[in-house]
Amino acid sequence: MIKRFVPNPTIMRQLRSGPLSAYLDGFAESLAQQGYCNQTGWKKIRLVADLSRWLARQRLKIGELDEQRSAAFLDARWKHHLRLSGDKTTPQLLLGHLRQLGVIPDPTAPCGAIDFIQRDYGHFLIHERGFVPSSVVQYVCVVRRFLSDRFPDDQIKLPWLSAKDVTDFVTRDTAVRGRRSAQLMTAVMRSFLGYLFQAGRSRTNLAMAVPTVAGWRLSELPRYLEVAQVEKLLRSCDRRRKVGKRNYAVLLLLARLGLRAGEVSNLTLNDIDWEAGELRIRGKGDRVDRLPLPKDVGQAIADYLQKGRPRCSSRRVFIQSKAPYAGFASHPNAICGIVRSTLARAHIQTRNRGAHLLRHSLATRMLGNGGSLAEIGRVLRHQQIQSTEIYAKVDLKALRAMTHPWLGGAL
Repeated sequence: MIKRFVPNPTIMRQLRSGPLSAYLDGFAESLAQQGYCNQTGWKKIRLVADLSRWLARQRLKIGELDEQRSAAFLDARWKHHLRLSGDKTTPQLLLGHLRQLGVIPDPTAPCGAIDFIQRDYGHFLIHERGFVPSSVVQYVCVVRRFLSDRFPDDQIKLPWLSAKDVTDFVTRDTAVRGRRSAQLMTAVMRSFLGYLFQAGRSRTNLAMAVPTVAGWRLSELPRYLEVAQVEKLLRSCDRRRKVGKRNYAVLLLLARLGLRAGEVSNLTLNDIDWEAGELRIRGKGDRVDRLPLPKDVGQAIADYLQKGRPRCSSRRVFIQSKAPYAGFASHPNAICGIVRSTLARAHIQTRNRGAHLLRHSLATRMLGNGGSLAEIGRVLRHQQIQSTEIYAKVDLKALRAMTHPWLGGAL
């Protein structure tokens, strides 16, 4: 496969020196599978060959290669060579390739006490609570902050935890966070402390020691776009371009079906039933739903698959527009990024610029067209009616009928 990028045999022989020489062919094959063009692939292979020679000069074995040594190589290289845009990403791709082969150790493998606790708690959330990986990442980040704060030397003694440790951490942590972030943190703390007690790793259940962050349910209005704004947003996608076809299909799924960002990024080719006109959606808590595929949404997806989607081995529907060609699942903020960039291009000003904005907009539109809260809840796949009640606050017709005349004048 390396011949695709380096057809000259003489140059190929010059590249093969140092501890990485035996892995150049496999790395070249991985580049081809990820959709890199010949010119870009050649630059990356040449950089890896230079890294291999640098390792040999430093008398380093391949097993000693990691992010720190890659950074040291780049610093030394940039003193004598022009800094190119792909220099930083190439070592990352190489390290990932070598770790898949088991040639170098995986840095994400647990090595400290906190790492092992995070791993066990993450397994509990996935297998016992049905959490999706993106939520687990949020939870274990809070756990690491707490344990690092209480045991800075990594000498973890969970039975020594006290209610004061919990309240002191929550007080300090909430001082630098907004209300929603603070509420998430306290929810995680209750979950984690309850898990420790249930697993027999703490003497008492300290979940009750977590202070409550002030917040009133349904205290905020859902932020949404008007119908005309949603249509303007969709029209702003340049569907003559491949990335425009992709973004248009993504936005239609958000606007017409009210999907969450993670549900769009996790959509696979196997989830589309073209004959039945259905989509299989994997939602929160491993819940699987089947939704009808509207005609315009189906046409947009088909147009993207036929004329805009890069050729790659991934089964994800939506693929990055530039190599490496991979799905959005490893980039949870990519869908929200599409919404933000399209809002800016359409010159639509709104405080909320995430993917949920279009979900709220769909619910508000249904409400304005006479839909009931129960119907909205079914479309948005809310498991509890309480999740849908917030939309009652934007039903102006119903609210106006409940008001009393103002004594000082007409409403």
